[in-house]
Amino acid sequence: MPTRTLMRRSMLAELGVPPRQISSRHFLKLIEDTGKIGFWSADLRAERLDASPGLYRILGLDPASEITFGSVLDMIHPEDRAAHGDQIAVLRSGQPISREFRIIRPDWTQRWVLHHAEVVLGPDGMPSQGLGVFFDVTAQHDAMIALMQRHDRLNALVAATASVFWVNKANGEPSEMPQWMALTGQTHVQMQGLGWLDAVHPDDRARTLAAWTTAVEHTEPYNTDYRVFCADGIYSWFNARGAPVLNRDGSVREWVGVCLKVAGRSRYGAMPSTADAASASPVGATAIHGPSEMDELLTPGQIRAARALMGLSKDELAALAKVSVSTLNRLEDPASAVRSRPDTLLAVRRALEDVGVEFIFEAGKRPGIREA
Repeated sequence: MPTRTLMRRSMLAELGVPPRQISSRHFLKLIEDTGKIGFWSADLRAERLDASPGLYRILGLDPASEITFGSVLDMIHPEDRAAHGDQIAVLRSGQPISREFRIIRPDWTQRWVLHHAEVVLGPDGMPSQGLGVFFDVTAQHDAMIALMQRHDRLNALVAATASVFWVNKANGEPSEMPQWMALTGQTHVQMQGLGWLDAVHPDDRARTLAAWTTAVEHTEPYNTDYRVFCADGIYSWFNARGAPVLNRDGSVREWVGVCLKVAGRSRYGAMPSTADAASASPVGATAIHGPSEMDELLTPGQIRAARALMGLSKDELAALAKVSVSTLNRLEDPASAVRSRPDTLLAVRRALEDVGVEFIFEAGKRPGIREA
């Protein structure tokens, strides 16, 4: 006991002030008033048990009624009775119990309870007294069921839409990718580090690695297309997309994503050549007024200048163009070795033209922009 408490009690005694008496019953009432806990004790050789007010509340019984071992066992849910109807017999054999099961109360409501009970031996060494505690754990079970339902819905959605569901570590390295292993035939060891890129078409590896590295470095969503060499010996196009799962402090806990099978060839198609584009327009003319012409000539400088002209942040432009910020970072980087997809450039261009930017391409001059 703390010295301060002893000194205080000594001073009170000298002054003739009686110490406050706080019995265990006060603590019991405080605990039971939560409505989640109830206690019982009984002579195991008899049938009747003494129940606390909290236990009456959990069982939904009138406090004036008598509770017996039999009446409690009768309240066990029919589906749980075969597994948990032996509790009194177990206690009478001298063994403690810890069981979780459902009860049906007199008003036909269902509750989940956790029951812990111990045995006290008599002078003859035989089980004599029993005492136990009931916890109402219905809220925990409801939360678990809701979580399982969300998990089942996610699994059903992934199964219906994705060929591969993957989980990567915070640093971007593979973690849980059983479906990728089944798709590619790679082993767990083979896909570690950057080994998973070995299953990606050689022509797509640099672009895929750049997209993934940018996403991991900037903690941004990941979205790109690439060809995968499948276990059946055929290359197939997939759209891979993922996002970081963050801790409360903003750090990355892990990455989750899917690989979606792309029907047909892919959105990543062949880009028109400069020669083809030049033959489509007279020399010296302002070549671009329609968004479908010469999309490959949209330069990183034009995108940066157009965004600055309209006062758009990268997040805002990415949202307007429906592309990721990591994709926009690559498009604005003149040193990027990754060839941009025509549909991505077209989406960014249309978004900027919609807010009032005109892109200018004149023979012998650097590509430019102006306000429309």
